[in-house]
Amino acid sequence: MATKRCPAMILALLLASACVPAMAAGRWVAESQTPTLRQQGLRYTSDTLSPKGDTPLAGRAISRVEWHYDFAGWRPRALKVRLCGGGRCIDAAQARGQSMAFEGLPVATGFRFEFLIDGPPATRAPLEGKELTLMVNFR
Repeated sequence: MATKRCPAMILALLLASACVPAMAAGRWVAESQTPTLRQQGLRYTSDTLSPKGDTPLAGRAISRVEWHYDFAGWRPRALKVRLCGGGRCIDAAQARGQSMAFEGLPVATGFRFEFLIDGPPATRAPLEGKELTLMVNFR
């Protein structure tokens, strides 16, 4: 038996759904500087990157993170980089990247980068840190 659709009921449902506020997607951006790496075998950590005070936090969850960092001069092959937040760490060895590994974490989650030039502890020519940017997309 076919059901008969009532245009007035469909219109009422559409109007009612228009009154429900939608959760807008957003993004917070944090900037810092990569640390200058002076010794191999020693782990260096960036400042904690967190949302600014005016970022809407309640009921929001991370969907994707993107990053960009740079060093002055050459970049050693043995450079290992991790992005950590919310008890999770991912490989961030590419100076530009993105990941959904933090999806579902609260939007207020703070992040930090860890840098390590692999090898036995030894003093070396400094690898001077430059800009570091993290973009956290949320819904």
